[in-house]
Amino acid sequence: MQIVQVDRLTPFFERFPAQIRLIFAGRFDERRMVREGSSSGYVHCLRNGRVTVLASDPGAVQIPDPGLVFVPQGCEHTLVAPAGAELVSAQFEFGQAFGNPLVLLQPGVLPIAVSDSPELEATHALLMEEGLSKRCARGFAVDRLLQYVLLIIYRHLIRSQTLSVGVTRALADDRLLRALTAMHKAPGRSWTLDTLADVAGMSRASFAQRFRELIGATPIDYLTRWRISIAQSLIDGGMPIKKAAVEVGYESPAALSRVFAKRVGCSPKGWRSRTERATDTIQRSTNDPDEGLDRDADRSL
Repeated sequence: MQIVQVDRLTPFFERFPAQIRLIFAGRFDERRMVREGSSSGYVHCLRNGRVTVLASDPGAVQIPDPGLVFVPQGCEHTLVAPAGAELVSAQFEFGQAFGNPLVLLQPGVLPIAVSDSPELEATHALLMEEGLSKRCARGFAVDRLLQYVLLIIYRHLIRSQTLSVGVTRALADDRLLRALTAMHKAPGRSWTLDTLADVAGMSRASFAQRFRELIGATPIDYLTRWRISIAQSLIDGGMPIKKAAVEVGYESPAALSRVFAKRVGCSPKGWRSRTERATDTIQRSTNDPDEGLDRDADRSL
């Protein structure tokens, strides 16, 4: 009997292409490096030294040495360290503006010891070596390593079941995984609680209870949030609202608009106008390909 391997993460990376950039690499002195609250996520990787992350949730967190701290979505935090700590920090966008479930993790600051994952340990070592070097095409190499590190972090969170509630925990459950992957791959299907339970190979009641325990929401509520997140992304990318509605399982733009307004707080047209107004600001902040790349290791985050 052939065992079919279910791909847990590709639907997320296909729907919300990750963009990550280096913002600091070097020896971190006694200054505090603060990022004001925003929707972006952050990864702070430490090779050696002692660095503490201060945030409202969960408070003070020590970055393992060697290790990293993962901040998946907008969470104001401060890094504090004595002189000499070697740090590589990056900022990333991974569908935070659209409610990608993979960034809606709690607590908002997650310390990870790289020794907990051989895969992460090897990639972390390569990232630190490259990021703290003065090699040719360093920025090119680091950008690609950071993309891989982001993927490895999510693999680790699923495999280790670090979080007791949330999508990474549910993706580690073999039965819920089948239903979740079906929703993620085909949001436009007419899913019901019964059909999702059938995919999971569970009774309706057991499926609903287990899903709520691990995700913190009902299956239909999660499906609705997933559909609206995709609709936001598609509309933001220029897809006509009528086509986006069909893509995510709504029979008409009006049907999508009702649910969209309830979830997002505005209509799809209003969302499009809002994102268009923000486009110029985003482009102005990213039109320099080396912006944020601390080649002299002498700037705060």
